[in-house]
Amino acid sequence: MIARKELKRWLASADAQDATAGRFGAVAGRITALPLLQRLRDGIGGLAEPDAAAVLACARRAMADEAGMAQIMACLIEAAAADPFFRPALRNVATDIHSGLLLFDTPILTLFLSVMPPEGLAAKRLGRDGRRSIVFPGEQSLYKFIRSGGATFSFWEAPQIEAGFTAASSGRCRLVERRRIEDGEVLQIDGRRQSFVIDHASADLVYFQAVTSAGRAPLTVEYDDISLEFSGASSTDEVSSRTQMMLALLRTLDRQDAVPLMIDMLAQGHFYARWHAMRELLALDAEAALPHLSAMAKGDPHPEVRAAAQATLAACFPPPPSTNAAAPSVLEMH
Repeated sequence: MIARKELKRWLASADAQDATAGRFGAVAGRITALPLLQRLRDGIGGLAEPDAAAVLACARRAMADEAGMAQIMACLIEAAAADPFFRPALRNVATDIHSGLLLFDTPILTLFLSVMPPEGLAAKRLGRDGRRSIVFPGEQSLYKFIRSGGATFSFWEAPQIEAGFTAASSGRCRLVERRRIEDGEVLQIDGRRQSFVIDHASADLVYFQAVTSAGRAPLTVEYDDISLEFSGASSTDEVSSRTQMMLALLRTLDRQDAVPLMIDMLAQGHFYARWHAMRELLALDAEAALPHLSAMAKGDPHPEVRAAAQATLAACFPPPPSTNAAAPSVLEMH
Protein backbone atom coordinates (compact mmCIF):
# COMPACT_ATOMS: atom_id res chain seq x y z
CA MET A 1 0.00 0.00 0.00
CA ILE A 2 1.26 3.48 -0.86
CA ALA A 3 0.14 5.92 1.84
CA ARG A 4 -0.96 9.38 0.76
CA LYS A 5 -0.11 12.51 2.73
CA GLU A 6 -3.36 12.45 4.73
CA LEU A 7 -2.84 8.85 5.80
CA LYS A 8 0.82 9.47 6.66
CA ARG A 9 -0.15 12.39 8.90
CA TRP A 10 -2.89 10.34 10.54
CA LEU A 11 -0.59 7.37 11.17
CA ALA A 12 2.04 9.68 12.63
CA SER A 13 -0.37 11.38 15.03
CA ALA A 14 -1.60 9.54 18.12
CA ASP A 15 -3.98 12.44 18.83
CA ALA A 16 -5.58 12.10 15.38
CA GLN A 17 -6.03 8.36 15.85
CA ASP A 18 -7.52 8.91 19.30
CA ALA A 19 -9.94 11.47 17.84
CA THR A 20 -11.06 9.00 15.18
CA ALA A 21 -11.52 6.26 17.77
CA GLY A 22 -13.53 8.65 19.90
CA ARG A 23 -15.87 9.35 16.99
CA PHE A 24 -16.55 5.62 16.63
CA GLY A 25 -18.24 5.34 20.00
CA ALA A 26 -19.71 8.83 19.98
CA VAL A 27 -21.59 8.29 16.71
CA ALA A 28 -22.83 4.86 17.79
CA GLY A 29 -24.12 6.43 21.00
CA ARG A 30 -25.83 9.24 19.08
CA ILE A 31 -27.57 6.78 16.79
CA THR A 32 -28.72 4.58 19.68
CA ALA A 33 -30.16 7.64 21.46
CA LEU A 34 -32.06 8.98 18.45
CA PRO A 35 -35.80 9.43 19.16
CA LEU A 36 -36.78 7.12 16.30
CA LEU A 37 -34.85 4.16 17.70
CA GLN A 38 -35.96 4.92 21.25
CA ARG A 39 -39.60 4.89 20.13
CA LEU A 40 -39.00 1.64 18.28
CA ARG A 41 -37.48 0.08 21.39
CA ASP A 42 -40.34 1.29 23.57
CA GLY A 43 -42.94 0.12 21.05
CA ILE A 44 -41.58 -3.41 20.93
CA GLY A 45 -41.15 -3.51 24.70
CA GLY A 46 -44.79 -2.51 25.17
CA LEU A 47 -46.21 -5.34 23.05
CA ALA A 48 -48.34 -7.73 25.08
CA GLU A 49 -47.99 -10.43 22.42
CA PRO A 50 -44.99 -9.73 20.16
CA ASP A 51 -46.07 -11.68 17.09
CA ALA A 52 -44.55 -10.94 13.70
CA ALA A 53 -47.39 -8.67 12.57
CA ALA A 54 -47.17 -6.50 15.69
CA VAL A 55 -43.37 -6.30 15.62
CA LEU A 56 -43.24 -5.33 11.95
CA ALA A 57 -46.01 -2.78 12.53
CA CYS A 58 -43.63 -1.04 14.95
CA ALA A 59 -40.87 -1.20 12.34
CA ARG A 60 -43.23 0.19 9.68
CA ARG A 61 -44.03 3.20 11.86
CA ALA A 62 -40.31 3.80 12.35
CA MET A 63 -39.64 3.59 8.62
CA ALA A 64 -42.48 6.04 7.95
CA ASP A 65 -40.64 8.62 10.06
CA GLU A 66 -38.56 10.08 7.25
CA ALA A 67 -37.11 12.81 9.45
CA GLY A 68 -35.97 10.19 11.97
CA MET A 69 -34.47 8.02 9.25
CA ALA A 70 -32.70 11.09 7.84
CA GLN A 71 -31.17 11.70 11.28
CA ILE A 72 -29.58 8.25 11.18
CA MET A 73 -28.11 8.98 7.77
CA ALA A 74 -26.96 12.44 8.87
CA CYS A 75 -25.05 11.05 11.85
CA LEU A 76 -23.07 8.76 9.55
CA ILE A 77 -22.56 11.28 6.74
CA GLU A 78 -21.42 14.11 9.01
CA ALA A 79 -18.89 11.93 10.81
CA ALA A 80 -17.50 10.56 7.55
CA ALA A 81 -17.24 14.07 6.07
CA ALA A 82 -15.36 15.32 9.13
CA ASP A 83 -12.93 12.42 9.29
CA PRO A 84 -11.94 10.33 6.23
CA PHE A 85 -10.77 7.55 8.56
CA PHE A 86 -14.05 7.33 10.43
CA ARG A 87 -15.75 3.95 10.56
CA PRO A 88 -19.02 3.67 12.48
CA ALA A 89 -18.81 1.56 15.62
CA LEU A 90 -21.74 -0.52 14.46
CA ARG A 91 -21.76 -4.16 13.51
CA ASN A 92 -21.04 -4.60 9.82
CA VAL A 93 -23.18 -7.12 7.98
CA ALA A 94 -21.81 -8.10 4.59
CA THR A 95 -22.32 -10.82 2.00
CA ASP A 96 -21.23 -11.27 -1.61
CA ILE A 97 -24.39 -9.39 -2.58
CA HIS A 98 -24.69 -6.48 -0.15
CA SER A 99 -23.08 -4.71 2.79
CA GLY A 100 -24.68 -2.82 5.62
CA LEU A 101 -24.77 -1.65 9.23
CA LEU A 102 -26.78 -3.08 12.09
CA LEU A 103 -28.63 -0.06 13.53
CA PHE A 104 -31.00 -1.76 15.98
CA ASP A 105 -30.64 -5.19 17.55
CA THR A 106 -33.00 -7.00 19.91
CA PRO A 107 -33.82 -10.72 20.15
CA ILE A 108 -37.08 -10.15 18.27
CA LEU A 109 -36.20 -7.39 15.76
CA THR A 110 -33.12 -6.22 13.90
CA LEU A 111 -32.86 -3.15 11.68
CA PHE A 112 -30.21 -2.78 8.98
CA LEU A 113 -29.11 -0.05 6.63
CA SER A 114 -27.78 -1.78 3.51
CA VAL A 115 -26.31 -1.02 0.11
CA MET A 116 -26.37 -3.42 -2.84
CA PRO A 117 -24.30 -2.49 -5.90
CA PRO A 118 -25.44 -3.73 -9.32
CA GLU A 119 -22.38 -5.93 -9.64
CA GLY A 120 -23.47 -7.74 -6.48
CA LEU A 121 -26.35 -9.22 -8.43
CA ALA A 122 -23.85 -11.31 -10.35
CA ALA A 123 -22.92 -13.01 -7.07
CA LYS A 124 -26.38 -14.29 -6.22
CA ARG A 125 -26.46 -17.31 -3.99
CA LEU A 126 -26.14 -20.58 -5.90
CA GLY A 127 -28.13 -23.72 -5.28
CA ARG A 128 -26.53 -26.93 -4.11
CA ASP A 129 -26.22 -28.32 -7.65
CA GLY A 130 -24.51 -25.18 -8.96
CA ARG A 131 -27.64 -23.57 -10.39
CA ARG A 132 -29.09 -20.33 -9.15
CA SER A 133 -31.74 -20.71 -6.51
CA ILE A 134 -34.83 -18.88 -5.29
CA VAL A 135 -34.47 -18.62 -1.53
CA PHE A 136 -37.32 -18.50 0.97
CA PRO A 137 -35.56 -17.37 4.18
CA GLY A 138 -38.25 -18.50 6.63
CA GLU A 139 -38.49 -15.17 8.44
CA GLN A 140 -40.65 -12.09 7.94
CA SER A 141 -39.07 -8.83 6.79
CA LEU A 142 -39.91 -5.24 5.95
CA TYR A 143 -37.95 -3.22 3.39
CA LYS A 144 -37.90 0.49 2.64
CA PHE A 145 -35.95 1.47 -0.48
CA ILE A 146 -34.37 4.88 -0.09
CA ARG A 147 -32.86 4.46 -3.54
CA SER A 148 -34.24 1.66 -5.68
CA GLY A 149 -31.45 1.78 -8.26
CA GLY A 150 -33.95 1.34 -11.08
CA ALA A 151 -34.30 -2.28 -9.96
CA THR A 152 -36.74 -4.82 -11.36
CA PHE A 153 -37.89 -7.50 -8.93
CA SER A 154 -39.57 -10.82 -9.59
CA PHE A 155 -41.82 -12.01 -6.77
CA TRP A 156 -42.26 -15.70 -5.95
CA GLU A 157 -44.48 -17.90 -3.78
CA ALA A 158 -44.14 -21.47 -2.50
CA PRO A 159 -45.94 -23.77 -0.04
CA GLN A 160 -45.53 -22.35 3.46
CA ILE A 161 -42.57 -23.64 5.46
CA GLU A 162 -44.02 -25.32 8.56
CA ALA A 163 -42.47 -27.18 11.50
CA GLY A 164 -43.29 -30.48 9.77
CA PHE A 165 -41.77 -29.45 6.43
CA THR A 166 -40.67 -32.34 4.19
CA ALA A 167 -39.02 -32.48 0.80
CA ALA A 168 -41.94 -34.54 -0.45
CA SER A 169 -44.45 -31.82 0.47
CA SER A 170 -42.30 -28.90 -0.70
CA GLY A 171 -44.07 -28.64 -4.04
CA ARG A 172 -42.81 -26.05 -6.50
CA CYS A 173 -42.41 -22.31 -6.31
CA ARG A 174 -44.17 -20.05 -8.81
CA LEU A 175 -43.69 -16.59 -10.25
CA VAL A 176 -46.31 -14.12 -9.03
CA GLU A 177 -45.24 -10.93 -10.80
CA ARG A 178 -42.29 -8.97 -12.11
CA ARG A 179 -42.13 -5.18 -11.77
CA ARG A 180 -39.94 -2.15 -11.18
CA ILE A 181 -39.35 -0.91 -7.62
CA GLU A 182 -39.71 2.81 -6.89
CA ASP A 183 -37.75 5.08 -4.55
CA GLY A 184 -39.45 5.17 -1.15
CA GLU A 185 -41.36 1.92 -1.73
CA VAL A 186 -42.05 -0.33 1.28
CA LEU A 187 -42.25 -4.12 0.89
CA GLN A 188 -43.33 -6.63 3.52
CA ILE A 189 -42.22 -10.18 2.74
CA ASP A 190 -43.32 -13.32 4.58
CA GLY A 191 -40.24 -15.43 3.95
CA ARG A 192 -42.06 -18.58 5.00
CA ARG A 193 -43.90 -18.52 1.66
CA GLN A 194 -42.77 -15.42 -0.24
CA SER A 195 -39.50 -14.33 -1.82
CA PHE A 196 -38.13 -11.97 -4.41
CA VAL A 197 -35.23 -11.96 -6.82
CA ILE A 198 -33.57 -8.79 -8.10
CA ASP A 199 -33.46 -9.37 -11.82
CA HIS A 200 -31.82 -6.09 -12.80
CA ALA A 201 -30.53 -2.84 -11.31
CA SER A 202 -28.83 0.10 -12.97
CA ALA A 203 -27.47 1.75 -9.81
CA ASP A 204 -26.88 1.01 -6.11
CA LEU A 205 -29.89 -0.04 -4.05
CA VAL A 206 -29.95 1.70 -0.66
CA TYR A 207 -32.53 0.41 1.78
CA PHE A 208 -33.57 -0.20 5.36
CA GLN A 209 -34.48 -3.77 6.28
CA ALA A 210 -36.26 -4.88 9.44
CA VAL A 211 -36.25 -8.60 10.24
CA THR A 212 -38.23 -10.28 13.02
CA SER A 213 -37.59 -13.67 14.59
CA ALA A 214 -41.24 -13.90 15.69
CA GLY A 215 -42.98 -16.77 13.93
CA ARG A 216 -39.80 -17.78 12.15
CA ALA A 217 -39.87 -21.10 10.29
CA PRO A 218 -37.28 -23.72 11.27
CA LEU A 219 -35.76 -23.76 7.79
CA THR A 220 -34.58 -21.63 4.92
CA VAL A 221 -35.72 -23.41 1.75
CA GLU A 222 -34.28 -23.15 -1.76
CA TYR A 223 -35.92 -23.89 -5.09
CA ASP A 224 -34.13 -24.38 -8.39
CA ASP A 225 -34.79 -21.45 -10.71
CA ILE A 226 -35.10 -23.71 -13.77
CA SER A 227 -37.27 -26.60 -12.57
CA LEU A 228 -38.81 -24.51 -9.74
CA GLU A 229 -38.53 -27.62 -7.55
CA PHE A 230 -37.06 -28.01 -4.05
CA SER A 231 -33.25 -28.08 -4.11
CA GLY A 232 -32.18 -27.78 -0.48
CA ALA A 233 -32.76 -26.40 3.00
CA SER A 234 -30.75 -25.07 5.92
CA SER A 235 -31.41 -24.22 9.55
CA THR A 236 -32.65 -20.82 10.67
CA ASP A 237 -32.04 -21.64 14.33
CA GLU A 238 -28.64 -20.52 15.61
CA VAL A 239 -28.80 -22.72 18.73
CA SER A 240 -29.51 -25.85 16.69
CA SER A 241 -26.74 -24.98 14.22
CA ARG A 242 -24.18 -24.47 16.96
CA THR A 243 -25.29 -27.67 18.70
CA GLN A 244 -24.78 -29.63 15.48
CA MET A 245 -21.27 -28.21 15.12
CA MET A 246 -20.36 -29.10 18.71
CA LEU A 247 -21.71 -32.65 18.43
CA ALA A 248 -19.67 -33.17 15.26
CA LEU A 249 -16.57 -31.92 17.08
CA LEU A 250 -17.17 -34.26 20.05
CA ARG A 251 -17.54 -37.21 17.68
CA THR A 252 -14.38 -36.24 15.79
CA LEU A 253 -12.49 -36.12 19.11
CA ASP A 254 -13.89 -39.59 19.98
CA ARG A 255 -15.34 -38.26 23.24
CA GLN A 256 -17.08 -41.37 24.56
CA ASP A 257 -18.18 -39.38 27.59
CA ALA A 258 -20.40 -37.34 25.26
CA VAL A 259 -22.71 -40.31 24.58
CA PRO A 260 -25.26 -39.30 27.31
CA LEU A 261 -25.29 -35.75 25.92
CA MET A 262 -25.96 -36.99 22.40
CA ILE A 263 -28.78 -39.18 23.70
CA ASP A 264 -30.31 -36.12 25.36
CA MET A 265 -30.06 -34.24 22.06
CA LEU A 266 -32.30 -36.84 20.41
CA ALA A 267 -35.21 -34.99 22.03
CA GLN A 268 -34.32 -31.69 20.29
CA GLY A 269 -37.26 -29.74 18.94
CA HIS A 270 -36.14 -29.38 15.32
CA PHE A 271 -36.26 -32.61 13.32
CA TYR A 272 -32.94 -31.98 11.55
CA ALA A 273 -31.20 -31.45 14.91
CA ARG A 274 -32.54 -34.77 16.20
CA TRP A 275 -31.32 -36.65 13.15
CA HIS A 276 -27.91 -34.96 13.26
CA ALA A 277 -27.54 -36.01 16.91
CA MET A 278 -28.41 -39.59 15.92
CA ARG A 279 -25.85 -39.62 13.11
CA GLU A 280 -23.10 -38.44 15.44
CA LEU A 281 -24.15 -40.94 18.12
CA LEU A 282 -24.07 -43.80 15.61
CA ALA A 283 -20.58 -42.80 14.52
CA LEU A 284 -19.37 -42.53 18.11
CA ASP A 285 -21.04 -45.58 19.70
CA ALA A 286 -23.32 -47.65 17.46
CA GLU A 287 -24.21 -50.10 20.22
CA ALA A 288 -25.44 -47.33 22.52
CA ALA A 289 -27.31 -45.75 19.61
CA LEU A 290 -29.20 -48.88 18.50
CA PRO A 291 -32.16 -48.80 20.95
CA HIS A 292 -32.63 -45.09 20.35
CA LEU A 293 -32.44 -45.57 16.60
CA SER A 294 -35.14 -48.26 16.86
CA ALA A 295 -37.32 -45.90 18.90
CA MET A 296 -36.77 -43.10 16.38
CA ALA A 297 -37.70 -45.40 13.50
CA LYS A 298 -40.98 -46.22 15.20
CA GLY A 299 -42.06 -43.01 16.85
CA ASP A 300 -40.30 -39.83 15.72
CA PRO A 301 -42.96 -37.23 14.85
CA HIS A 302 -41.27 -36.27 11.57
CA PRO A 303 -41.84 -38.68 8.65
CA GLU A 304 -38.45 -38.11 7.04
CA VAL A 305 -36.62 -38.74 10.32
CA ARG A 306 -38.58 -41.98 10.76
CA ALA A 307 -37.78 -43.02 7.20
CA ALA A 308 -34.07 -42.23 7.61
CA ALA A 309 -33.94 -44.16 10.88
CA GLN A 310 -35.71 -47.14 9.29
CA ALA A 311 -33.33 -47.14 6.33
CA THR A 312 -30.33 -46.93 8.67
CA LEU A 313 -31.62 -49.84 10.74
CA ALA A 314 -32.08 -51.95 7.65
CA ALA A 315 -28.65 -51.11 6.27
CA CYS A 316 -26.55 -51.25 9.44
CA PHE A 317 -28.50 -53.53 11.78
CA PRO A 318 -30.28 -56.11 9.61
CA PRO A 319 -32.37 -58.66 11.50
CA PRO A 320 -30.82 -62.10 11.91
CA PRO A 321 -31.86 -64.59 9.21
CA SER A 322 -34.72 -66.92 10.07
CA THR A 323 -33.58 -70.40 11.09
CA ASN A 324 -36.44 -71.87 9.05
CA ALA A 325 -35.52 -70.14 5.82
CA ALA A 326 -33.13 -71.78 3.40
CA ALA A 327 -29.72 -70.19 3.42
CA PRO A 328 -29.12 -68.27 0.20
CA SER A 329 -26.43 -69.63 -2.05
CA VAL A 330 -23.23 -67.58 -1.98
CA LEU A 331 -20.50 -67.63 -4.56
CA GLU A 332 -17.30 -68.10 -2.63
CA MET A 333 -14.05 -66.71 -3.95
CA HIS A 334 -10.75 -68.38 -3.01
